[in-house]
Amino acid sequence: PSPDILGKFPQPTCESTFRALSQAMGTPIRLHVFLPLAAVLAALSTVAAGHPWQSVLLAVLVAGPLLLITVLVHELGHVIAAKRCGCTADHILLWPLGGLAFIGGAVKPKEQILISGSGPATHLPMLGLWAGLLALLHGSVTLSTHGLWIDSNFGSLTCIAMLNTNLVMLLFNLLVPCFPLDCSRILASLLLLRGLDPGHAAKIIVIFSVIALAGVVVLSVWSFMNSHSSSSLNVVLAVWLAAQTWRLHQARVNGQLASDPLFSAVMNTGTSATSAPVHSASAATGRSFQTFQEGPTAVGKPSSTPGSSQVCLASAIALVIAISVAQVGTSPS
Repeated sequence: PSPDILGKFPQPTCESTFRALSQAMGTPIRLHVFLPLAAVLAALSTVAAGHPWQSVLLAVLVAGPLLLITVLVHELGHVIAAKRCGCTADHILLWPLGGLAFIGGAVKPKEQILISGSGPATHLPMLGLWAGLLALLHGSVTLSTHGLWIDSNFGSLTCIAMLNTNLVMLLFNLLVPCFPLDCSRILASLLLLRGLDPGHAAKIIVIFSVIALAGVVVLSVWSFMNSHSSSSLNVVLAVWLAAQTWRLHQARVNGQLASDPLFSAVMNTGTSATSAPVHSASAATGRSFQTFQEGPTAVGKPSSTPGSSQVCLASAIALVIAISVAQVGTSPS
């Protein structure tokens, strides 16, 4: 066939696939250049440990495409809920630490709870899906790899790895109150609903974030001392969370909380007052708190910084679980 005829058919590239998916969902999806980092680390770790090729394949599968799909579904949960609350989804970013759904528009505390809780809620049907598949393959549902072999129980081990990944992601996002994780936004919204002014609510979130960060730092040190493959991701995770917590603290101290949709709806309606003077959103200096200004952008080409982001940090979790499950030995000959 001629080049003109070939040119009429889209090439099966990752970019074109995600562009088509973005158009179908109405929300652009951006892929970070270092997105495969977790899968690469999983492969290197299993190869260096001398595990068979089945172990390498399982580790890459869990920390690669299956993790990507899981994070994408999590972020779509945020996006769908945000659109139902009248917000605009600028784009979804899949990056080495997990995913970010950039949401534009101020929402009331009850709506914020719905938006933040909808992401972790997506893990419930995914847990059911993997549990059902495991029951078909293994005859029962378990989170343990005891008695299983990588060469004869590959499918069951994959299901167990994804069951553990989804369970830990659900608990991590709902129980770790470190800004800007889902738990911190739900907690802040509950504090605002109880009548606390945004300044005091933000201060409490910063305190809880510092405590949670201490745990992340301890985990990072432990993984580094034990030469675990997740140590690099844990360090990046701790630094990123610390930077976001610092920006929230600075916004509170400088009276710029009105530029974060988490607090702006309450402040604009005048239902509570802040302990610091409020500046307009356009006066905010922290990039994380710039207001949303434009509609959806092209894949990979954002034209503005949205108002807030719904975060799913899962790569370090999936990497640890993938490597642990992949360490299962082969069946005795």
